[in-house]
Amino acid sequence: MRTLFFMVLAAILCTALAKNKRDDNKVKIAVYYEALCPDSKRFIVSQLAPVWRDFRGAVKVKLVPYGKATHDKVDGKWQFTCQHGPDECYGNKVQACILKDRSLQDTDKMELVMCLMGNASPDKSLDTCLGQVNKSNNSDKIKRCASGEQGDALLASYGDKTDLVQRPLSFVPTIIINEKFDQAIQDQAVNDLRGVVCRVAVNKPAIC
Repeated sequence: MRTLFFMVLAAILCTALAKNKRDDNKVKIAVYYEALCPDSKRFIVSQLAPVWRDFRGAVKVKLVPYGKATHDKVDGKWQFTCQHGPDECYGNKVQACILKDRSLQDTDKMELVMCLMGNASPDKSLDTCLGQVNKSNNSDKIKRCASGEQGDALLASYGDKTDLVQRPLSFVPTIIINEKFDQAIQDQAVNDLRGVVCRVAVNKPAIC
């Protein structure tokens, strides 16, 4: 029995190490954005979406919906001020709840965010986007999350992550490639993310 246990443990460790090695070879793209920001919407729809679809398996994307918001705890409750008002705070919370929903696959999460950001009102388009990925049953759960303490806690945690980059961000979206901010890469990525990925990729994808 002990031998079997160690064999299973070894198999699990080997699988985890192999996954980490594959992830190390991926281009890591972190996007710090906000739900109602025109520049964020433009970048996610015209740059991130096609790169994520065309370079599937060669990129690893981290989304951080917060932007230039601020958060403070008042009388034990989180209070947020967002650049484009309360609707943006709610839209950020909706996306935060989607990104942390363990019942959704990573592909579903990406498609939902890209759909939301492609709509005129990303804070009000949840049901439309859920329908497009056949996840309409998740609607009530995500709305409860976004409207309650869970959504507050998630958005505050994204705020903490954003503040570690810069408080407040000087530009939204802020794009970090391979976990290191570079202004020249930021400037290029806003309009040519594909070119950045092709340039920095360890293993050049065939599409480059």
